[in-house]
Amino acid sequence: MTRSAKLGITSVVLLLIALVTPFLNWQFPIPFISGGLSVLFALLAAQQGSRWWLTVPGVILVEFSLGLYVGFHSF
Repeated sequence: MTRSAKLGITSVVLLLIALVTPFLNWQFPIPFISGGLSVLFALLAAQQGSRWWLTVPGVILVEFSLGLYVGFHSF
């Protein structure tokens, strides 16, 4: 397995941790830390291998934007 694939898989796992932890009632900074690390690992994987790993930071940005949109329009 290439280094790019290992970094990409780690990025996807961290993305899943960032998505699941708010529903498990974990402490507050864990989703943000794992999301930030996921973006970092995805960028490293895209730099070393396939550019398809850039979809992980894209998904995180879309989710964050959607969360802000829903949050501002819920009141």
